[in-house]
Parts: sequence; C-alpha cells; structure tokens
Amino acid sequence: MQGDFDVIVVGGGAMGTAAARVLAERGRATLLLERFDVGHSRGSSGGPTRVFRIAYDHPDYVRMARIAVEAWRELEDAAGEPLLVTTGGIYIGGGAGRFATAMGAAGERVRYIAQEAATERWPGLRLPPGMELLVDEEGGVCYAERTVLAQVRLFVQAGGTLLQQTRVERLEASSDGARVLTAHETFRAPVAIVTAGSWAGPLLAEAGIRLPLTPSLEQVSYYRIAQPSALPTVVDWTGPPIEDGKGGSVHVAYAVPHPEEPGTLKIGLDGSGPDVSAETRSFDPDPERLARADAWAEERFAEPVPARRPDTCLYTNTPDGEFVLDRVGPIVVGSPCSGHGFKFTPLIGLILTALATGEQPPVPLAPFAATRVFVRRLLSDRPFEQV
Repeated sequence: MQGDFDVIVVGGGAMGTAAARVLAERGRATLLLERFDVGHSRGSSGGPTRVFRIAYDHPDYVRMARIAVEAWRELEDAAGEPLLVTTGGIYIGGGAGRFATAMGAAGERVRYIAQEAATERWPGLRLPPGMELLVDEEGGVCYAERTVLAQVRLFVQAGGTLLQQTRVERLEASSDGARVLTAHETFRAPVAIVTAGSWAGPLLAEAGIRLPLTPSLEQVSYYRIAQPSALPTVVDWTGPPIEDGKGGSVHVAYAVPHPEEPGTLKIGLDGSGPDVSAETRSFDPDPERLARADAWAEERFAEPVPARRPDTCLYTNTPDGEFVLDRVGPIVVGSPCSGHGFKFTPLIGLILTALATGEQPPVPLAPFAATRVFVRRLLSDRPFEQV
C-alpha cells in the first residue's frame, strides 16, 4: 500500500469517521485506521442510541447544538437514512434551571411544561407532582452505531482508504508532518487526526502532546414499559447521590427512548463509573449500578421491565469536562468528549477537517485548546471560563 496520504485519521469511532468522511468528500487522500472493526462496542461510539439536545448549561454549547442540527440533516441527506430523530426532551430538577439560563442567553426559546401536561403527552412517564419541567422540543435521539456505519460508508464511497484491525503502535510528529507506525507499515502525511478516544492519551504523549485524559467505565441498562408509547429523552437531577467510583458522587440519571421501538428505552447514571484502562477494562455490568438504574426506572416510567443485558462503554474525561479540539504541529486532537460529545458528531467532523486543512473552523475553539489550564469545574461553574 502507498504509505503517503494527505491526512491520516487514527480511530474509527464517531468523530474519526465524521472527519474522514468530510475530508474524502473534499478530495483529500485520507487514510482511516481502526484498531478493531468499525462499529465495535469497546469504546465510546457503540450501541443503538444517544441523547440529542439543544439544552445545555452554557450558551456556547447551545449555539453549537443549533449548528449541529444542520450538520445532522446534511449527513442524513447524504446517507439516505434517518440518523437524528426528534422526540422532545424534558429536564427535571436543579440542572434544568442552568439549562434554561444558557438557552435564553443563546437566544433560544425557553419553555416549561406542567407535570400533568407532560404525562398526558407522554403517558409512560411518572413525574414529580406539581413540578414544572423544562422542555426542549428539538431534543431527540441520535442513532449511534448507524451513524458511524453511515459515515464510514460515505467515506469509502468518496475514495477514502479504510484499514480495520490495524493497531497504531506509535505516532510521531516532525517539522515535515506526521508518521503513523503500525505493526507492519509506516504511513506519512502532512497532518494526522487522533480520534482514538480512550486510547488517545498514550499515543498523543509519544508525539509530545500530554493531556490529562482519564477513561471511565460507564454502564447503560435497557427497559420496556408495559404499555408501549412514544417517550421523550429525560435528564433528571432529583435522584439521590450515586457513588461515582472515584470517591465522589453524581446526581444525574438519563433516559433515551428508541424511536423505532416504542416503549423501549436506555437508562444511564451519568459519570458514575470508576476510572479504568482502555486495555484492561471489564465488560461485565456492575450489579450496584444496575440496581440504581432499576430503581430510577421504577420511579420515572410506567411498569418498566428489563429488555436486554446492560452495556458498558468508555468515557474519556478531561478534568474540566470539556472537549479537546486543537492542532499541535502536524497533530490534530479530536474530541476526548467527557461523555457528552456524540450529539455534535457531524459538527466535530467539520471542525477537525478545518483544523487539518487550515480553514476557518465553524465555531470558536479557544475553550477547547490543548494548551488550556484544565481545572475541574463544579456544576455551578461556567465551563468555558479560563483561569
């Protein structure tokens, strides 16, 4: 195989396939390297669904989500299949107020709905009586695995080169570009994009880019309700604290319906997993977190019963909870997403393409710089403030 390309993308998950697809469609000779098979369940991009929401706790993310909607629709048109389905989303508890403030600051409409109206609209819900709930009418569901497979299909159709089951042993940066070494070949390009998720830290460190990235082992459970009906996405801050496996606790539970399977949903306890190594992580569900998910499902939905075995996945976390989207010499760092990046997938593909080609990115990237001061933020902090 020819060893020289215009761009090499390391990691074939959501963000890597998004960038590779755009680059190939723009005529760049692009190589995409995936250490497993595209669509695998070992990292952060597997499984059937993810939440999409315009609602966020900072106006910059709200604006990004608005731009991402357009990118999703363009991707759907190219793929010829639905990838983002609007279901509506509701937000319960203290975090909803922060979302409302950020949405208002970004120029979005802020709308609340009474508990009675919400359960009339979505009969499968069980909600706190008398509580007003923030509603995101454009909230919905991304089809996760389907999106990754669609992007890689479009990438190959545009002339991109895909190598699966190809582990990158080393990444090198020099004044004349990047070298990517596998067990059998060495590939060169003026720029390499690293979208390797929980495997990115060691690869980037070898190229002189040291980032505080910590993988954590997360878990989701699947349910169906007794009387199938349409459901919204749900994010809830009202539950009891859940130990996060790192000496702290989290309060956020979330639910993602499957639009093609009415009455079925996925439930997760956000950021509740322990720190792990991507190489040695377990694939076995945690019984304690499963019991917590069962209890929350009983509280929020009508007669839920388990529908399938829980899944595990990896978050790749930064101390401040934000992304890294930056170029350092010939290396573009692509979105260690801290568990909340999938909804931006096609937009991040455009961002990484701009970083690789020297174009103007579609959004300001200073908050996502690899050289920023990474400070762990509290829920009350503004995520984009710099120290």
